[in-house]
Amino acid sequence: MKTHYELLGIDPTASPEEIKRAFRQEIARYHPDKVQHLGVEFQRMAADRAAELTEAYRVLMDASLRAQYDQTVKASAAEPAAHPAVEPSSPPPRPDPQPDAGRPPSEDRTARKTTSVGADLIRRVTLAKLREAAEALGAECLTVAGFDAAYATKAKKGLFRKADDAVTLLARVVPEVDGAAVEAVWRSALKASSSAQGIVCVLLMGSRLAPEKDLAAAVSEQRRRSRNAGPVLVPVDVRDWEALFPPDTPGAARSIIQWLREGKR
Repeated sequence: MKTHYELLGIDPTASPEEIKRAFRQEIARYHPDKVQHLGVEFQRMAADRAAELTEAYRVLMDASLRAQYDQTVKASAAEPAAHPAVEPSSPPPRPDPQPDAGRPPSEDRTARKTTSVGADLIRRVTLAKLREAAEALGAECLTVAGFDAAYATKAKKGLFRKADDAVTLLARVVPEVDGAAVEAVWRSALKASSSAQGIVCVLLMGSRLAPEKDLAAAVSEQRRRSRNAGPVLVPVDVRDWEALFPPDTPGAARSIIQWLREGKR
């Protein structure tokens, strides 16, 4: 769990002015106006983070509360860990550069910052939910270069139906799922296929999807260039977890998307 200092991205020796400046910068990243176009789940996460930041600011700006908090942090750090620390599934976002003092950011800079905040929030929530779904369905977590997440499922024998093949499921989160995103992920998938087990399926996930016919044309072009080699590519709209399933989509990928769509926990 992050300390108040880590939440605000400051040193434990930060002055009140530095705390105030960091709080204003961080809280702006989760303002309701910046996430209102996202889904309810993303809005809820932003509200939770804003509450955490507000509590951190309240404690650190009160000298007495801050002293008590520092003692608690030191005592916790001195205790031996009961369990090994779990590495996060993705690195924390880098703080946005601070605007020049006394000069408000330009409209262009504000627009870029808003877009960056929204994209970062979408990426983190998407990967967290995907990991939850994959683990719930018994998939093994992998690390594959060029992808935000990767999972493996074992082959399953079917008693009254066709057996399910082993699947290597690769995921990349992009701002927009379009032809350029398809081309970029295809190259990475071809490299990963050489060491992957079973069917390689890519979940290309974003909050905006190009028209279905454009995506189909982009996939067909990549198959042509790679001489019919390459992954099964599934475009996914993370706003509602709707996906465009090709006919050869493996059952493991369909199951994970169904889990996400139904909101199982």
